[in-house]
Amino acid sequence: MLLPALALYNLVCTVTLLLLVYNHPRFMMQDYPPEILEGVPPKTDLEKRASLIFGLPFLLAILIYPLIFGFINKFTLEADFLRNWLDIFLLMGSFNLFDLLVLDWLVFCTLTPPLFVLPGTEGHPGYKNYRFHFIAFLKGMLYVTAGSVLFAGFIEGIALIL
Repeated sequence: MLLPALALYNLVCTVTLLLLVYNHPRFMMQDYPPEILEGVPPKTDLEKRASLIFGLPFLLAILIYPLIFGFINKFTLEADFLRNWLDIFLLMGSFNLFDLLVLDWLVFCTLTPPLFVLPGTEGHPGYKNYRFHFIAFLKGMLYVTAGSVLFAGFIEGIALIL
């Protein structure tokens, strides 16, 4: 059950993220290396609001899917806390790793399609900053670890009530 869930999770998260960037790369500029952002004007108020609105599907995908997965694990497979934590950790960690290897290192750093290039930063060497993305991956693993513990704990709490 875990492998199909991993594949679907990575697909859903990737599609919602790419749609966000496709709509406007500036919506994700908080995730760009700082040297690229030095010459870029900050987001306007309109862009900030639009980033939240267009970013909502990605945020929901990245958070709600693991929660639903964990509930399914708990109530169909009768997974205990440790099993549920591990499965949710693997699920969320798989996208963090996919994001690093495929989206960040391969697409963003190596291929650097125009879709990802902020206006006025074409050819900037910061687009090849692999280290920045690796550090972001490590920070992401902290969120994955904490999130999976919180989700598994929340699911256990709900199971006790029911």
